[in-house]
Amino acid sequence: MNGLSRRHFLATSGVMAGTLASDPLHAQLGIRMDQKLFPAPPVNRGVTGELPPFAVRVLSKAAYGPTRGDVEAFDGLPGGSDFARLQAWVEEQLNPTAIDTEVDTRFAAAGTEFRTILASDFELWTQYVRSDEGSVRTRPFSELDRLTYLRGAYSRWQFREVISDFWNNHLHVYSRTNNETQGFMPSYERALRGDAAGNGLFGNFFDLLLGSARNAAMLYYLDNYRNSWPNPNENYAREVLELHTLGALENYYGAVDPATVPDNAFGQRAGYTEIDVFQFARALTGWGVADGDDGAPDTGAFLFRPDRHYDEHGSEPIQVMGVTINADGGENDVLQILQHLAEHFGTARFIAGKLCRRLVGDNPPESLVQSAAMEFYNRRNDSDQLREVYRHILLSAEFQNTWADKSRRPLETMLRMWRAAAIDFTPTVDNADGSRNRIASDINNRLEAAGQRPWNIEVPTGYPDFKAYWQGTGTLVASWRLVTYLLSRRDTNGDNFVLNIAQQVNILLPNANDRTPLQIGNTLTLAALGFLPDPTTMSKIVLFIAEQAGITLNEPIDNGTGIDSSDLGNSNYQKIMRGSMALIVLLPVGQRR
Repeated sequence: MNGLSRRHFLATSGVMAGTLASDPLHAQLGIRMDQKLFPAPPVNRGVTGELPPFAVRVLSKAAYGPTRGDVEAFDGLPGGSDFARLQAWVEEQLNPTAIDTEVDTRFAAAGTEFRTILASDFELWTQYVRSDEGSVRTRPFSELDRLTYLRGAYSRWQFREVISDFWNNHLHVYSRTNNETQGFMPSYERALRGDAAGNGLFGNFFDLLLGSARNAAMLYYLDNYRNSWPNPNENYAREVLELHTLGALENYYGAVDPATVPDNAFGQRAGYTEIDVFQFARALTGWGVADGDDGAPDTGAFLFRPDRHYDEHGSEPIQVMGVTINADGGENDVLQILQHLAEHFGTARFIAGKLCRRLVGDNPPESLVQSAAMEFYNRRNDSDQLREVYRHILLSAEFQNTWADKSRRPLETMLRMWRAAAIDFTPTVDNADGSRNRIASDINNRLEAAGQRPWNIEVPTGYPDFKAYWQGTGTLVASWRLVTYLLSRRDTNGDNFVLNIAQQVNILLPNANDRTPLQIGNTLTLAALGFLPDPTTMSKIVLFIAEQAGITLNEPIDNGTGIDSSDLGNSNYQKIMRGSMALIVLLPVGQRR
């Protein structure tokens, strides 16, 4: 029995050109091109061609993919149409409660393994940031990695996790910048998520922006923790304008006189200049952290130092994007500017475009971006501004009909497989006996090799959200290694597989005579993808199983040489099932969203 080699996987998972008639195995098994091997999947014609079932599209774009039963549950929602069911699903997802049973149960069972997640800001700063032990200082961001996987894999509130990832990248902090970011990351993540129901993510953008601006992790990451006049640091001021609000392209006017920048249709100065960056940096002087310096307490809390703030407003007012500050407003200088930026139409346009790119496709229709921007702008003073912008996009015709304009990034690939395969594993830093949880550590390492460990990219742009960036061979191979690794891991005691895929197949196909390549292929594909793709792709999957077992399509797999489907250990049967699941998850059709 041949194993699933990387070469075989890459060849099989590539673009499948030609016909099955040219496949030697196809000819060997005597399969006719007109032979109907598989039940025809439901197919709709849309903007991007053949579409999987509606529920699969929704759960693949606004969630991390369906678990078994999710498609049926979606189709059972009230309403007589796909749109009515979508409305019901969106309404539930946009109003998460504080209760998330599966996550809460696993979190509680882990005991002290998530102790830094529950620690107060003061405790994080004094016990972890200020620790002399490296392993203690790094524990908070290590726990946050694992909590990200736990929530993504098991949360009932899937949209909250997807949109949390969006904001983690939009207002990005690199967790390994220094001791302060490593030890304070749970605090920063709380600043973005908000309360237990995640209302920060569903609230007003200004509050999200301000929470980020005042957190020690962001203050240290972008060098704003000790900003002093007369030598202001421009890093944070520039990134707020370029990345967090107006964007670096359409609203940037370069090194010109701000007076020459025209107004937009809403009577606002249309964009910013280099002078605005410097003026904003002046306003930010005095912002910092209570870090024990100059007699301040050493708590990690936000601290404004008036003696370091620009104090010549009378002779030279601060002017940013048309906002003029004549009197010394201290900390309020910045609040006025942030409020103006948060309420600017350019910000609405920039963020709406990124949200549409995340939820719809790399090149979302201009009409949707514009309407989402107007929703963002018109609700700029609403407490649920972001919730309504999400609703607008999720209920749009573009969201409903667009498919395959996005490719799964490595973290999304892992979580999709984790959910589809019903993996029972709580990722923690340590095991119950105090030993290192090697599986969770290896997940981190392999995601890092694939290029998407959470909070682990140095540049302030966060991880790219364009399909082309993630379609290189290196990313594909690293994702393949991650998926096959998870499929072969055993638990802490080495007794059981974290995912015993052979056992799961046997539960789904209890009669050994039904365990044929054809039946196994259909069963595994439905479990992994939630639907059966086109016949050509399905043929590749079934033929792969038949080739590995050395049998024909309709023979029970036990007829293969040395194969016993009742052997659920590290057997030939287990290896075939493991390779088949990896193949299905990483086929192009499994990577689309």
